[in-house]
Amino acid sequence: MLPVVQVFRRDAPGQWWPEGADVFQLLWCPNTHWDPPFPQADASPVVEIRWRRAADLTPAPFRPPAPVRQEDDDYGFTPLPCLLTPIPLTDFPYPQELPGGLREDVRRLVEETGGEEGGEDIITRVAGCKFGGWPTWHLTEPYTILCRQCGAEMTLLFTVASDATTGITVGRWGDLRVFSCSADIRHGYDFDVH
Repeated sequence: MLPVVQVFRRDAPGQWWPEGADVFQLLWCPNTHWDPPFPQADASPVVEIRWRRAADLTPAPFRPPAPVRQEDDDYGFTPLPCLLTPIPLTDFPYPQELPGGLREDVRRLVEETGGEEGGEDIITRVAGCKFGGWPTWHLTEPYTILCRQCGAEMTLLFTVASDATTGITVGRWGDLRVFSCSADIRHGYDFDVH
């Protein structure tokens, strides 16, 4: 497993943090898994999420072992070392999920920022990593993901988007999305690549 991202609660406050945790870590296997274990996404890296306490982390950084690659080195699941700059922002849901007047305003902004064609829309498809917000729907129409334990609607917890800065390429320049149960984060996660 390779460390992909580590985020401190102070840099990304929100309702997604479990009680007692102030560090979020996302790790993944740097290889494509075509038949991954449930509930991982097909044709993506297998992901592990860890919620930690900063007080329990070792102060000295360690160098993870080199990954055993089954793909070409430039395939994209081996992130380049970098620092994330936390930036609070408001992203928007897919325009079809908005009420009429606002839908047209967002659609206009999408067109002004590169349009939906080619997926370069920076209004409803934020680049980089993000907590919360809205999932992108550049490949399909929006659909609801339900918790397998309680049936509650799952919400977007975290996104790792393809990004030239980090060197990550997910699928065909897409996003790895992690959804969590809106009723209880302990119900687990649902992963997909979009």
